[in-house]
Amino acid sequence: MPINISNLTNSASQTDRTSEQKHVKIVQTNSEGSTEQSDKATLKQDSVNLTNSAVRIKALEEQISRLPIIDTQKVEQVRNSISDGTFEFNSEKIAEKLINYEKELA
Repeated sequence: MPINISNLTNSASQTDRTSEQKHVKIVQTNSEGSTEQSDKATLKQDSVNLTNSAVRIKALEEQISRLPIIDTQKVEQVRNSISDGTFEFNSEKIAEKLINYEKELA
């Protein structure tokens, strides 16, 4: 059975699917009390409509997937600070963040 997804940019899978037909036997009773039978093919189709929010989330996911995992500019800045002796750190702030991280894991 085909699935119809609206508002999605990559909809190639819609055209690749074949339609499924179901044969329905229709039994009708006429005014004389006799029955007439006929077969009719019906097309059953499901559809899904995405909200604007879902489309926006999909676009943001694609943007995020293209971003580098490591912020090379920040790494270079820290490396330079360490090498020239100007790197400063707050041990209390680091300890607090470590404790909060451990609490979240528990």
